[in-house]
Amino acid sequence: MTIKFIICGLEHSGTTLLSDIFRQVEGLSSGFEVGVLLGKSPKDFPNIQPFYDNMRVGWKIEPDTLKQICNTDNFADFYDKLKTNSGVIKPEIKSIFDKTPRYFTDIYGCYEKAKVPIVGLYKDPRSLVYSDYKRGGKDKDFYSWYENYKEGKLRYLNSTYNNSYLKWKNNFNNTQNKILCISLEEICLNTRETLEKIFSCVGYKFNLDYLLLKNLRYQHTRQPQISSRIPFEYIECLTKEQKVLIQKDFAVLEDWFYQ
Repeated sequence: MTIKFIICGLEHSGTTLLSDIFRQVEGLSSGFEVGVLLGKSPKDFPNIQPFYDNMRVGWKIEPDTLKQICNTDNFADFYDKLKTNSGVIKPEIKSIFDKTPRYFTDIYGCYEKAKVPIVGLYKDPRSLVYSDYKRGGKDKDFYSWYENYKEGKLRYLNSTYNNSYLKWKNNFNNTQNKILCISLEEICLNTRETLEKIFSCVGYKFNLDYLLLKNLRYQHTRQPQISSRIPFEYIECLTKEQKVLIQKDFAVLEDWFYQ
């Protein structure tokens, strides 16, 4: 089987950075996002938007070819055909991985479909809120933006926290070699140890050379890097009152707060 593992996680929690690091491994690569595991079968995928349409660009696949790839009930078969037909996967690539953040909403359900190791990333809710504010509300008053934002975000995060993260935490001894949930803070502050743990979970050996990120497929707004500033930017950009407010409203996600 050509699909070796899956990366998922909360938005802006390091899934793209981790994907860039894994693309440094010889013979291993990936397109951008997939999303096929959000359905019961690959045959459901054409109706799962915007993931299906985005794959045509992210994996460079012709529309008719993508339809043919989805004409199966077997996820392993889907990924095998995806590797063969993708315009971004070079002939020397032997294996691929799937990076789709949304899988984190049901990490165990996705594992049962793919039957390959899965890594789920998360980060401090204060950092999550600031990331969203920076991208979608920076030109607005924080408090008015936050009041319209928090209910829907908390509902989404609470569901993910209970259905994926806590399920993993409570079943760790049974799934530690198959599923790993880890924070962006751990990657940035304990880089070598954490990446060795991640690589071991998915069946690869970590090499420090990978951190040089010499092989980058996608253009970024800034050079990808591992830095302690990444998850802690909110500390200097949010006021004390704003941080306290977020900690109070998102308190149910207690394990995700990095103290």
